[in-house]
Amino acid sequence: MMDLHPEMAVGDRLKVARRAAGLTQEQLAERADVNVDTIRKLEQNQRYSMRVSTANALANAMGIETPALLLGERPEAAQADPGLRLLREAIAPAYDFAPAMDSQDADAPPDLPALRRAVEDAWTQYHAGDFGPLGQILPQLISEARVAAREYANGSAADAYAVLTKALQLGAHTVVQNRMEDLGLLGLDRARAAAQHSNDPLLPAMMLNSIAWIFLRTGRLADCEGIAVTAADDIEPSFRTSPPDQVAVYGGLLLSAATAAARNNRHDTARELVGVAKAAAQRIGEDSTNKWTTVFGPTPVAMQAVSLETAAGEWGTALSLARRVPLSSPVPASWKARFLLDVAHAQAETYRDADAVETLRNARAVAPSWTQRAGLANVITRELLARRHRPRGVTALADFLGVAY
Repeated sequence: MMDLHPEMAVGDRLKVARRAAGLTQEQLAERADVNVDTIRKLEQNQRYSMRVSTANALANAMGIETPALLLGERPEAAQADPGLRLLREAIAPAYDFAPAMDSQDADAPPDLPALRRAVEDAWTQYHAGDFGPLGQILPQLISEARVAAREYANGSAADAYAVLTKALQLGAHTVVQNRMEDLGLLGLDRARAAAQHSNDPLLPAMMLNSIAWIFLRTGRLADCEGIAVTAADDIEPSFRTSPPDQVAVYGGLLLSAATAAARNNRHDTARELVGVAKAAAQRIGEDSTNKWTTVFGPTPVAMQAVSLETAAGEWGTALSLARRVPLSSPVPASWKARFLLDVAHAQAETYRDADAVETLRNARAVAPSWTQRAGLANVITRELLARRHRPRGVTALADFLGVAY
């Protein structure tokens, strides 16, 4: 089985695919009519890109798709998942591109309050890491929301478009968790269009925060920071008079910008952004877990401060700040798992190996699905496995994460 990860260099993907096809470099060069020196330089990572025409010739010669060679591909299980296939169709239905294909027969619109509750419950499943069930229910939720937006009129139409916006946003987040970032961006573009017809002035900013998150995941750090800061400026609240939801969405955008700045080695800027977010959290006074807006409050800000210091390599500061973060907070399990991984990272880097193992165990207990998907969990576990004296319990974690040892 070939494993052409998107994270691999294109030359590494070429080498894996060539060997899977049972070809030498010379045989591939002859079959694809490509200079063998080009293949050698790519596989030795002396060249980091190739023309599409070259990629097409090489892919055809090896019997694979050109995008798989150029961009990588998702694991086979994700590709074969029928729920994800239906979700792709729900996010980008054929009739969006050929409107005549859409049946104009009037459908009975779903009950709007019930549909909104169902979307909110689906967001709860997402934060809990229940991605399997999500893949089954989201396509139907998105389809029902499209019907509601089409069939309702007057004020109810605006409410229906708000539900459609949040359903599409959740669909985008779900496909991104399966490495479909481009489809996620398409879904968020559709969500932004729906948001323009809603009566919620915060929805466009919330969609931009999700777009910034995808840019963060794909390494577009400057774009992530720029979009998040611009969107925050556009909805900048008065801490005295603005409603809490507006302050929360504003603060969430600042945390996204701070994350990007920290990963881009702009640590002072990141700390400034977290400082403003902290003031916003103090204005709210408690952790907001409103499923319709964003996760924000004193605890998420404190967690983000720890993440910032780990990005800066300030391990002692990170661990000191972590001791003040209450895990009893109602923030979602996904946030708690991410925070615990930052703590485990700092512990491993300061050779507190037993503590790191225990923290990883806590992350697994809090959010097993999220922990399994987190690349940082793998990195920490590999580091602990490489110790001269492996800490007790690390091999069990490696088995859970699928890390070879």
